[in-house]
Amino acid sequence: MNRISWIAICAGLSVLQGCPGPGPFGDRSEPKKADAGAMKPAPPPTREQIVEAFTRLNKALEDAYERIIKERGSRTVPASRAVAFDALNAGLARLGMIVENRDPDLGFLAVAAPAPRPLDAAEWRTTVQSDLPLMAGILCPVLGEYCKTIKFEPEDYVIVINATTRTLDADRSLVSLTTRMREIRPRPGVPRREYPPPTGVQMALDKIWAEFDRALAERQARR
Repeated sequence: MNRISWIAICAGLSVLQGCPGPGPFGDRSEPKKADAGAMKPAPPPTREQIVEAFTRLNKALEDAYERIIKERGSRTVPASRAVAFDALNAGLARLGMIVENRDPDLGFLAVAAPAPRPLDAAEWRTTVQSDLPLMAGILCPVLGEYCKTIKFEPEDYVIVINATTRTLDADRSLVSLTTRMREIRPRPGVPRREYPPPTGVQMALDKIWAEFDRALAERQARR
């Protein structure tokens, strides 16, 4: 297989750490004498296999995301919408998120930051360790041995968080969060990934709610 074909395959397999085998992204050490009884390496996955594998992965991540958001993505808080909105804005800023759209009158806030924020590097490693079996279990049956070494990296994505605050009554508000991954380096022929890994979603929500609670308590203490 020529170098151009290997580049195309590896670009498609964006979550794989290189391509094992004889291609330019594999082992660059001196070739060893072939064992007469050794099996030939399996052929690289086809474009159709790549699309199928990542389509399955995206669906699994979407299903997990929807379950988590349903359970942990909204909270009722004892505060007016204005106070809750201000606390949410402050909490997200403390986590390094940057405001893209802010409308206090509507109670809408959109923030973004390079992945893995709002997680730090150690938390991202925890996410990868936790969710790698899930992802490998989906990708590897389709992609074969080219899926043996998987390394998910955040550099090609921006994390986007949309938050809303809605008045329930004079003293209560409903705060809701959603998140997506925005691809900043599209890969032709590979289905776009929008949903973060499940453990990452859970950890991010925990951090956001903790900072929101702290910011809300500070504002209520001033009253």
